[in-house]
Amino acid sequence: MLQVADLQLDLRYRHIITPEQTAELPQRVFDVLLILLSQPHVLHSRSALLEQVWSGVVVEDANLSQAIWTLRKALGPTRKPWIRTVAKGGYVFDPPALVQAIPIENLATDTLPAPPVPASTPTTSVVEAPVGPAPTPLAAEAPGFASGPRPSHAATGGVHAARPRPRIPLGWLAIASAAGLMLLVALLALARLGGQPTQLPPRQPVAVALMEVGNGEDSDARWPATVLHAWLEWKLNALPEVTLLTEAHLAADATQNSPQVVLLSAGKSADQPEERFIRARFDAPGGTRQLELRGSAAQMPGLIDTLSRQVLEELVPARRDDPWPSLEMGEPAMRSYAAAYQAYSSRDMASAAAGLAAVLQQAPQFGLAHLQMAMAQYRLGQARLAMEHVAHAERLLTPVSADVASVLAAAALSVDPQRANETAAAYAELAARYPQRISFRLEQAWHEMRGGDPDAALLALEGTQWQRQPLGVQIQWRLTLAEIEGVRLDSDAVLEHATQAAQLARDAGKGWERELAAATLLQARVHAFQRGPEAGQEGFAEAARLFASVGAEIDALHARVSGELMLPTAGRSKELDTLLAHARAGGYRNLEIQLLRGVAFQQRSAGNLGEYRRRLKDALAIAESVGDVSAQQELQVDLLNEDLLLGRFERATERIRQIRAGPLTGDTATWLDQFEGFVHGIRGDYPAASQALDQTVDRLAREGDPPLPADALARLACARAELLLTQGRLQDARARRAQCADTRQAYLGNYALTVGAMIDLMAGDAGNAAPALQERVSDIQAMPPSPERWAAALWTAYLLARAEDLDTAHTLYTQTLAALQDTGYEWLIADAEIGLAEIAVARGHFSEATRLSAAARERLPGASWQQFHRLDQIGVVVVFANGQNDEAQSRLIASDARAHEVGDIKAQLELHSLMDALGPYLRPGARGCDPAARNALLAGTGMRGANLDWMLRDLPLPDAQLAMTAWRTDH
Repeated sequence: MLQVADLQLDLRYRHIITPEQTAELPQRVFDVLLILLSQPHVLHSRSALLEQVWSGVVVEDANLSQAIWTLRKALGPTRKPWIRTVAKGGYVFDPPALVQAIPIENLATDTLPAPPVPASTPTTSVVEAPVGPAPTPLAAEAPGFASGPRPSHAATGGVHAARPRPRIPLGWLAIASAAGLMLLVALLALARLGGQPTQLPPRQPVAVALMEVGNGEDSDARWPATVLHAWLEWKLNALPEVTLLTEAHLAADATQNSPQVVLLSAGKSADQPEERFIRARFDAPGGTRQLELRGSAAQMPGLIDTLSRQVLEELVPARRDDPWPSLEMGEPAMRSYAAAYQAYSSRDMASAAAGLAAVLQQAPQFGLAHLQMAMAQYRLGQARLAMEHVAHAERLLTPVSADVASVLAAAALSVDPQRANETAAAYAELAARYPQRISFRLEQAWHEMRGGDPDAALLALEGTQWQRQPLGVQIQWRLTLAEIEGVRLDSDAVLEHATQAAQLARDAGKGWERELAAATLLQARVHAFQRGPEAGQEGFAEAARLFASVGAEIDALHARVSGELMLPTAGRSKELDTLLAHARAGGYRNLEIQLLRGVAFQQRSAGNLGEYRRRLKDALAIAESVGDVSAQQELQVDLLNEDLLLGRFERATERIRQIRAGPLTGDTATWLDQFEGFVHGIRGDYPAASQALDQTVDRLAREGDPPLPADALARLACARAELLLTQGRLQDARARRAQCADTRQAYLGNYALTVGAMIDLMAGDAGNAAPALQERVSDIQAMPPSPERWAAALWTAYLLARAEDLDTAHTLYTQTLAALQDTGYEWLIADAEIGLAEIAVARGHFSEATRLSAAARERLPGASWQQFHRLDQIGVVVVFANGQNDEAQSRLIASDARAHEVGDIKAQLELHSLMDALGPYLRPGARGCDPAARNALLAGTGMRGANLDWMLRDLPLPDAQLAMTAWRTDH
């Protein structure tokens, strides 16, 4: 006997004895334990363990994974951690005490275990066959239905890349959005079948792991085991009390349950070449249980169906009388299906769809092939085709029991992009009825996010102690959280959860490389968004390497292209062209959409606006053709941004209305708030603008939902600060600006810097504003020739002119005006012309100011209150300089009345400064606000810099004494 702490090991009978149980170990499992015991606290590599325990035998890693899992199960829950997994290394045995030998004579007789009695091994046939090596592990899937990989959020809005969305025309903004990630995180399986949920009593939870073993690469011998695997997997996943695990979960010790490991194998009889066997082997009370059926290849479909029912009865006895559909297909179709299923389970959706299409040509009534085809097409972004196939699956995969039908009914909604909210509600009901099936809660969260409510998705994940869940579940939870926070545009939270997921995946070891690659790619995207090109390409390259290590070459290519799209365009990309061609040929339409969109914004950043608009339209056409509602919404917001740049405010208003009519995904609601507020502000409707900016925040507070992420709140705070300045609320604007600056996002930091300079100028502190404005000038000169640069330059030039740095302002305006030619952005061109006209007035070039003002008026849309107000002020000064005092006075009074009408305090103060400067030269009695009212407004707001003194320095004024004499004569 050996003893370690409270554990005893019987060397004679291969027993592990703990206070809780006595367990007999299989020979090779026992050998693994002896090696670990002989060298505790030492790293034992997987290759070394395989060589020592299975010397001379051709085996695969799955045998060792199963042995480690069996050991941990035998050790019991408190001693499982003694066997520690080292990612990409192997295992370390870390017991809390020394290993000691116990002479047999020192043991009391009653402590000795009885010699094991050979247990009978009941089988369907009397043939006993050795269990062969396991296959290469399938990619790890979360417990779910039909092992169908979930689409990345590319199809619904998903994994998140940075892309700009400028503040028009005086601010600039950027947005992190859901750019495509092919095969990013197959978090949960999806399925679809009809049925009405029925309240049934809860059943005992069951955990099962299916593993194919034996036959190496002999596909002719192996295909029945693969079909049995798929057929059993579908049934088990449809049972709400069953959690289905994979080899990767076992290798990572990713379950707190004690799953029933079922080894599936198939082959040819040694003595009868025409005879084949299909076998399932698992532990059962009383010993190892082996079920086996034999027959010809043509009989295999019926034998597989029979054996699946027998295994199900053994694993879940309570389901003995449940109805299930029959496996009705011929042997040729079944062989084709085995290959298609292997592609499906390894997440190669394009190959799976092609293979399943061939299967359905031969067996059009095979419901599971229809179901998996629906999942593959949904994953490829082909929602309409997916719904057609799932309708066939609903018809063919019957009958099923009532509670299975409730699971399938929830999954039935999942491939319809219009029914995400219904899907989330269905999974919420299932999660409440079957709390032990943690995948239901993750499904609910995913579909809440997909339905445009990431806050509800976060709420769905509350109330579960996720850190105490199995390691595999924790990985999926962290990746789901990263996806949700990406939609919420909380990049810091995305980075946090992606980093945690990556560490967990490393700890889990073999079988979790895809999840590690997905987390690494998320990290790279966040770094690129936060730091721009200086973040480098290392993260993207590492994600590509990890994807390639598991044979996911297209994923690897996509990771590299994702990094490339974060950089300024450098000519035509061969890898991008390759990936676009593959996406189109392979049916990855959602990936194609996101690639086109990424290329569009890369072209936009380079100033290639024609290419930008063309790519966006191509992407929208694809999204409409495949029914991808979320992608359509995202692209509609891009086009809304373009409407605003072009000054098409009526079209923008209508587009906002259309987008709000559908389900809003991600941060779209707050962007719509900001765009809507901007349109109202341009029109001078400041109460409506303020209400628009607050509507999402108010709704979340009213409904008790989680608040917006910090970046969204910061972005809205800057927009509110600008609005507050127009309302004369200087101190409130400062507070909002401080909130806006509280961010690590570069674009928001720049936004806050400019808003801060504007606040300083309005407060009369030009000295404090100057350094910030000079910093912005340097930043702008380093930006690529894009709308972001032009918008930033226009706003900065506007502030520089008010700080009386006319030369720098003139340079920025002139450069921007030249760059804007032939862009179609007539509104931005008009804004540059207005700025140059203001500088012309300040320099006394009144004819130039008149020419520029006239050109700007021709370009401006009629609703542009702010721009027309600036033109009106220019007009007042110009006509006064031309000696048309009465005309100047008339215009001044009219402008003041409009400023009061819209409640624009900043505009009123600017006009008051004109009244003060020109008043002595105007007719008394009709000069607008009286001096007392003007002084009271100035004192109340503290906005001493909200004046036009900078523009009046070179204004030729009549002699003041002559003006006063003329005034007395008149009176």
